[in-house]
Amino acid sequence: MDKQTSRYQDHIGLWENELREWVPEKIFDAHTHIGPVGIMKKISPERAEKPLCFFTSFTIEELLFAYKNLYNGKKILNICAFGFPLMEVDIDAANRYVGDLLAVNNNIYGFLLTDPFNIDKTVDQFYYMKDSGILFSGIKPYFDFLGKPNIQTRTEEFVPTSLLEFMNKEKLVLMLHTSGEGMCEETNQKFIKNLTKNFPQIKVILAHMGRYVYPEQFFKFMDSGISELEQVFFDVSCAAVHSVYAKAFADKMMRKKLLFASDFPFGLITGIDKEWTFITRDDYIWSDPAIQAQFAQERSMLTYNTYHVIKAIKDNIESLSLSKEETLQLKEDIFFENALRVFDSKK
Repeated sequence: MDKQTSRYQDHIGLWENELREWVPEKIFDAHTHIGPVGIMKKISPERAEKPLCFFTSFTIEELLFAYKNLYNGKKILNICAFGFPLMEVDIDAANRYVGDLLAVNNNIYGFLLTDPFNIDKTVDQFYYMKDSGILFSGIKPYFDFLGKPNIQTRTEEFVPTSLLEFMNKEKLVLMLHTSGEGMCEETNQKFIKNLTKNFPQIKVILAHMGRYVYPEQFFKFMDSGISELEQVFFDVSCAAVHSVYAKAFADKMMRKKLLFASDFPFGLITGIDKEWTFITRDDYIWSDPAIQAQFAQERSMLTYNTYHVIKAIKDNIESLSLSKEETLQLKEDIFFENALRVFDSKK
């Protein structure tokens, strides 16, 4: 069993005392990583010190165990699942693992990992699975397959036109972790605008609220008009900054575009983003001792990242002065209804 899930603790009583009663009974988790042990090449010591490489496997059994612990009392309605998009992974094996689960689980929406240097292989694997009765719902491209840091990449490098042409034909969903510093960058905004114009059959989920380093970057992005595009949605995984949700909820259209997402197993990390780094309750191989010491008091009030995401959403919804019925509808939209709208024709 995974080292994080096997020693579950409600460190500060956040779930038991506050979140469990507030979270709707049904959950659609729009962002999870799963994969078996043994399909990943050895991670180098340098790579092992990066948060990205902390988890290299997480089986469906471990995922379900995590749900049972962290969302105790709730029903996981549906799951979006894909492999670990690391350069060391065997992409074919990772996709086959998800495909095997799709064959026996109607509540899982699978996404294919894709090699940006060999899109034809992704296409072939998709159709091979489809001919076998296994239908993937989307594609999960990722910068790490390029072999260079995200800050040095452009989104179109790992989401090439040939991939988009195929996705548009099959009406697939794009789970996008943007390049650079995220959607505040004009190059990423232009990419999304061109995508939605030229490939109208593709729905886009911007992971981690489109990504930002500073809240002001998210504010800038929200003023770009991207959020108004019908094809664009946002998963909330890892985004625990309260002011980001205040800006998002101010736009009533955005309330129909937010998708709850755990990013498990990464959502099990006991901490939150702090600009370019994490501060965490636990010490990890990639923890910065100076940062950990600087925020020692704040660290003692941290728990699983997914709880902090939910807490930020909860606090902002409660600040909207909505009626009881409106509040319930908004919660149900975020935790499952909005995701069902994304995938309404995929099952």
